[in-house]
Amino acid sequence: MRLKKIKLTKLSWKLALLYASVFAAVLLVLNASVLYGVKFFLINQAEQKVDSVSSAVEKRIIGSNSEQMTFDDPEMINEARNDNTLNIKVADPSGKVVNTSDNFNTSGLPMTDHINTARKLESGKLKLVVKNTAVINGGKVRAYVQVSQNMEKEYTFLRILFILLAIADMFGILFSLFSGYLLSRRMLKPIDKMTKAANEIGLSGLAERIEVPLVDDELSRLAKTFNEMLDRIKATFDKQGRFVADASHELRTPVSIIQGYIGMMDRWGKQDEKVLQESIDAIKKETLSMTVMIERLLFLARGDNGSQVLQKATFSIDDLMEEVSMESLMLTAGHNFSFQGSQGLELFADRRMIKQMLRALLNNSIKFTPNGGRVTLLYTGNENKVVFSILDTGIGIPEEEQEQIFERFYRVDKARVRETGGSGLGLSVVKWIVDVHNGEINIISSVENGTSVAVTLPRL
Repeated sequence: MRLKKIKLTKLSWKLALLYASVFAAVLLVLNASVLYGVKFFLINQAEQKVDSVSSAVEKRIIGSNSEQMTFDDPEMINEARNDNTLNIKVADPSGKVVNTSDNFNTSGLPMTDHINTARKLESGKLKLVVKNTAVINGGKVRAYVQVSQNMEKEYTFLRILFILLAIADMFGILFSLFSGYLLSRRMLKPIDKMTKAANEIGLSGLAERIEVPLVDDELSRLAKTFNEMLDRIKATFDKQGRFVADASHELRTPVSIIQGYIGMMDRWGKQDEKVLQESIDAIKKETLSMTVMIERLLFLARGDNGSQVLQKATFSIDDLMEEVSMESLMLTAGHNFSFQGSQGLELFADRRMIKQMLRALLNNSIKFTPNGGRVTLLYTGNENKVVFSILDTGIGIPEEEQEQIFERFYRVDKARVRETGGSGLGLSVVKWIVDVHNGEINIISSVENGTSVAVTLPRL
C-alpha cells in the first residue's frame, strides 16, 4: 500500500489524474446534455401528437350536422385503434365516460382539470403525456376529450441510451487516464533528463551543464535558467574558495612572523635587550595588522549576511572633512596634503561609515604616493548629491587592473605587500559602503601619473 501511495505522488500520475478528471467532467456534461436533449425532443413530439389527436377528435364532435358522430361511435377514437401507445377517452358534459379505447389503464386520471394543457405525469408504472380538452360549441361544453400518449418505449430508449453513454464514459475515462499518463510521461521526459543531469552535476562538481532543448519552450527556458543559476553558484563558490585561500594565506604570514620572533626571544631575547625590543616591536606590528584584517573581514561578513546595520543621520560635511583632514595630516608628514570644500552642505548617511570610507581612500593614496608627492581631498555638491574626490600623484594603477581593485584580497602592487602593509580588503570595504548608500565610485588612473577617485552619494 505504501508503494502505491508513493507512485501516485509522481507528477506524471498527478497530471494523468488531472487530464482524466477534466475529460470526465466534460464527457459527463456532454452526455447529460445529450440525454436531456433527447428526452426533451421525445416529450415534445408526444405533446405535439396528443395536441394533433385532440384537435381531430374535437373536430369530429363539433362537425356539421351531416358529419356529426355520436360520442360512442368507434370512429370517434380511430387513432387509438391504429396506435396502441395512444389512449382516447370521450366524456359527456357531466364527465361520464361514453367512449374509450382502453389501450392502457387511465381510469385514475380526471378529465376535467388542467384543460387544454399537455402535461407529463405518471400513473402507476406508466409514463404518460396527457391532454384534457373541453369541447365547446355555442358557448356550451359539448364533451370532454382526454388523449394520453404512453412514453414507456421512449423511456426504455432513454434508459438504454443512458447505459450506453455510461459505458462509453467509463471506457473514455480509462482511456484518458492511460493516454494522459503516457502523454505526461512523454512531456516530463526532458525534466527527468534534467534531474539526472543535475544529480550528475552534484556528483562531478559544477563544471557540467544541462543540455538545452532546441525548441524554444518552457523546458528550454528552465534549462537555460538552471544553467545560469549554476554559473552564478560556481562563480560564488570560486570566489568563496579564493577568499578562504587568500584569508588563510594572509593570516599565515603574520602568524609565522610572530612565531619566528617568539622563537628568537626565547633563544636570545632573555639576555639581549636589542633583540627583545626588536621582537616586541615586530609582534606589535603584526598583531595590529592581523587585528585590522580581522576587523575588515568581520565587517564584510556582516555586510554579506545583512547584519551590518546602518545608522543614518544628518550631519555636516564640512565638520567631517575637517576631522578626516586633521587625522590625515598626522599620517602624511612626507607628503603635501590639502583639502578643499567648505560649502555648508549636509548629508543624510551613516557618518561613521562615510568617515571610514574617506580614511581608507586617503590611506591608500598615501601608501602609494612617494614622499614629496601630493594628496588632495575635496568635495562638491548640490541639492541632490555630493561628490568626494581624492587625488594623488602616486604610482597609479594599470588600466587592465582598475576593474579588479575592489575584489577582496586583490592587490596591484604585489611586490610591495609587506612594505605597504596592505591586505587587499580596504577598497572592498569602501565599495560595500558606497553600494549600501546607493552611490557610485569612479577611478581615473594611469601608471606614474597618479590616481583620481570620485565617490558620488545622494544627499538624502
